[in-house]
Amino acid sequence: MAKQYDKQFKLDAIKYQQTHPELSVAAVCRNLNISKPTYYKWSAEYKNDGDINHRGSSKILFE
Repeated sequence: MAKQYDKQFKLDAIKYQQTHPELSVAAVCRNLNISKPTYYKWSAEYKNDGDINHRGSSKILFE
């Protein structure tokens, strides 16, 4: 099963790279334990939309 990251983690990963320009993408990915394709996907979403898509829970809560 693939790992799932919450929206805040994804946004923090993008901001981490932006605030640490001395680090390569590979170093950022190693530090965060994510793959480079995953990071680049999140980065592209953020650049295109200004936000990151996130799948929500499939559970429906009723009051």
